[in-house]
Amino acid sequence: MKRLVIIILSLFCFSFAKAQIAIDTLSTEALNQLLIEQIERLAEDSDDDADFEDLLDNYIFFSENPVNLNSDEVMQLVELRLLSVFQYEEIQKYRRYYGDFMFLEELEMVEGFDEQTLAIIKPVVCIGNDESKDKLTFNKLARYGKHQIVGRYEQILERQQGYAPVDDSALLAKPNSRYLGSPQKYQLKYTYNYRNKVRAGFVLEKDAGEMFFTDKVSDTIRALLGSNYQRGFDFAGLHLYAKDLGIVKAAVIGDYQLAYGQGLTLWSGMSFGKAGAGSSVMKQGRGITPKGSASEYSYMRGAAVTLGGGPFSGTVFYSNRKIDANVSVADSLDEAELVSSLQETGYHRTIGEIQDRHAIRQQVVGGHLAYAIAHFEVGYTLHHTWLSVPLQLKPSHYNQFYFQGQQLTDQGLDFKYVKGKFAVFGEAAMSHNPDVKAPEPVEGPTQTQAGFNYVESSISTSSTTLGFAGLVGMTVKPAGYLNFTLLYRNYGKAYQNLLGNAFGEGSRNQGQRGVYLGVEAAPAPYWNLLAYVDQFQYTWLTSQVNAPSNGHDYYLRVSHSFSRRANAYLQIRSKTKMKNSTDAMVFSHYPILYTKNSVRFNINYQIGKDFHLSNKAEYAHYHNEDGTNEHGYFLCQDIAYKPESKPFSLSFRYTLFDAKDYNARIYAYESDVLYSFSVPALYGKGMRIYLLGKWKPFSNLTLYARIGRTIYSDRDEIGSDLTLIEGNHKTDLKVEMIWKL
Repeated sequence: MKRLVIIILSLFCFSFAKAQIAIDTLSTEALNQLLIEQIERLAEDSDDDADFEDLLDNYIFFSENPVNLNSDEVMQLVELRLLSVFQYEEIQKYRRYYGDFMFLEELEMVEGFDEQTLAIIKPVVCIGNDESKDKLTFNKLARYGKHQIVGRYEQILERQQGYAPVDDSALLAKPNSRYLGSPQKYQLKYTYNYRNKVRAGFVLEKDAGEMFFTDKVSDTIRALLGSNYQRGFDFAGLHLYAKDLGIVKAAVIGDYQLAYGQGLTLWSGMSFGKAGAGSSVMKQGRGITPKGSASEYSYMRGAAVTLGGGPFSGTVFYSNRKIDANVSVADSLDEAELVSSLQETGYHRTIGEIQDRHAIRQQVVGGHLAYAIAHFEVGYTLHHTWLSVPLQLKPSHYNQFYFQGQQLTDQGLDFKYVKGKFAVFGEAAMSHNPDVKAPEPVEGPTQTQAGFNYVESSISTSSTTLGFAGLVGMTVKPAGYLNFTLLYRNYGKAYQNLLGNAFGEGSRNQGQRGVYLGVEAAPAPYWNLLAYVDQFQYTWLTSQVNAPSNGHDYYLRVSHSFSRRANAYLQIRSKTKMKNSTDAMVFSHYPILYTKNSVRFNINYQIGKDFHLSNKAEYAHYHNEDGTNEHGYFLCQDIAYKPESKPFSLSFRYTLFDAKDYNARIYAYESDVLYSFSVPALYGKGMRIYLLGKWKPFSNLTLYARIGRTIYSDRDEIGSDLTLIEGNHKTDLKVEMIWKL
């Protein structure tokens, strides 16, 4: 009773404090804004067109199935970058002193929780008893389990060159000149969830251009494809997951992902990296998680189980799945098969892509051992990968130390110590490739200028089967409004890992070292500052640089909340790297520096109870030492109508952009149907509009529809090759249905 009185009086006092905003703010909008900013930065840093569906699935899952504040599940919010490790420690400290939470409003009394954090985490947390040790029964599973079915249709409405009619003779002469399937994309997903303790589901997907049930090809093409000929859903995934079953902490059958330590040894799936920069650079491994998305790369298929008791836990896993690869026959008498490259796009639209589909088998076996006490954790990870066909890359200057062969073993030791206002973390890893061969000479010109004769001397060195990599970091919180993070990484050029995803510049944790310093501060009420500096160096050649190179990444973001209804931020970023010169007047392509600077201003505000508006403006400038100067501009207006008393909502965007060169492109996250994403890279000159509608005719049925069009004023055709559209506009359509039972 005494505790309840204290809570009520504290909340009464807090409601009059100017520096506090009540927890009943529009928290969903705050969470969405955080996700938008992270996805935009991740898209800009990704080397290829990334698939963010796995990341979005995690956010959406916990928004629909909130984490119990009185359970250990809260740690999962740390990995999602919704809480810092210090805030998690304060929650546990509060529970030790005062017992379990009785109201969400108690979070306002936990040290380190400001109004912004409270607004962000409200939709993903709840209050209740810890049911992790409750006994499972079939009656409970049937009565309290939640079912959901999601169906989605997508299409580009204009006809692309890849769908133009062609006869068999022309297609056989150029097998990859047309898509064999229809332009529609379909996805069907079913999920079951019992209190976040038992989860099951399946997902089916057919990408645009892939053959569906209604698509037919001639007997000639069908004979050419042979056993690879297939119609229907191109991807099918299934999972069954359970946790907290006595000593069984987690178990899964089917598709799953693994994440341990700092991601240097084993981290399947995507990770935010610098997109969640600041005090959240330290990763929090999720261990075993089920995979319910349609993403077709970086996951496991098989079984895994984690057993634990006291401070010890252990995980064993096995994965056996077919992956896409370009298989060729070696030039030898026995005509052995070789793999020249691994494919990760997941597309099977043309004859060539279909022939690469599931071309080889990848098997992975391994385990993880962990010891965790109050403030300290240490873990050891080991896994071995087999490919059914050896990988042999076409020799080039930059890929001398890439993985080749048929087997690869990775192991690593990770640790984390968190106490009070101090955290230190790190991981050391080693790879062993028994099939590695000495690098072969590469044909082509070598650098003869002073300082650039790396290729000949490096190729002549003897190779080793061992590779090493490591990182260590520290986060300090000297005051409640200030965080510092320092991280050093050194990834050897011989380190090889097909399943890692650690902090770094780019997606390859190899041949790189660097120092990162991040700062987060709240210098005044309603103000927040985030800044980082990342100095990095490539210790070997890359695909764009014929010499070791270096660069830096500077970032500054200042945000301010004017009121519950309005907030804004100013973001400045400058990134410098190196690439080969394209100057036609020189014989040898020497490295030059290039820099991309960008400035963005964003403001969100609310008019009345139903209208939410946002304005964005961004300027980008790209220049290099060859004298190239490119500029890019972006302006947009967002209008969202979300009446509280109506079963529908509408979101509209109008965008103007002018970025003549791809190097000055601008990434802009767009509102989309649930479980989907859109982060187009805008370049050229034109405008883009879209309209998103949501309608809930019944309590258990939700319908989404989205249509967008990009209109260019500087061209009469869009895209190239198979994606070529004759005309200056491109229209995309999505329709989705969500049925909850």
